[in-house]
Amino acid sequence: MAMDAITLKVDVRTALGKKNRALRRQGIAPIHMYGLNEDSESLQADLKELIAVLRAAGRTTPVTLQVSGGKDTVTIVREIARHAVSGDVQHVDFQRVDVQQEVETPVPVVLSGQEEAPGTAGGAGVVTQGSFEILVRAKPFDVPNEIVVDCSGLMEIDSAITSGEVKLPAGVTLAGPDDDRIAWIQPPRVSADDDAAAEAAEREEGDSEDTADGDSQESADGEEE
Repeated sequence: MAMDAITLKVDVRTALGKKNRALRRQGIAPIHMYGLNEDSESLQADLKELIAVLRAAGRTTPVTLQVSGGKDTVTIVREIARHAVSGDVQHVDFQRVDVQQEVETPVPVVLSGQEEAPGTAGGAGVVTQGSFEILVRAKPFDVPNEIVVDCSGLMEIDSAITSGEVKLPAGVTLAGPDDDRIAWIQPPRVSADDDAAAEAAEREEGDSEDTADGDSQESADGEEE
């Protein structure tokens, strides 16, 4: 079960287009709210407060936008635009949601039990993660912050867990494909250093054989003389 909604105080934004640059210099972030067949709204929020909310909510926990002089609206984070060089938050899109209606949203996947998987015993294989999120359908306050996938049942090389096999919390159903490989056992990769060491060993073995052949030939020639 996800935590209670996080709140963010916002104001109606009148600065649009290039004027948003001036807002950012003042520590104010432009926000866009849309959805539920209502008109979209141009809003703004304190940048530091917005960043704190984004860290706490991610893309799964509902955020209640408290519009100054308006109504509170439950939303979820949909898009975060960042500066191409600095990575600073430039703009955020929030989608309105009906708390009684299901939404589709990606949820991060976290692996556990990798060390206990029989397929990794003795260095036979390693657990590899293929998908890092699962698309689910649930009511906004039922969306989990993350989905933990237990890998301790992976028995042998190529054993895999697909998205359709992942146990989801109550009230949550899979919305994406059921055959995506979340995790599997694969043989350990041979590093470049290991390859070089193997090649060097082969060369040494070849040189030893050549030397031995040469000594045998010299001995045979000596006997003929």
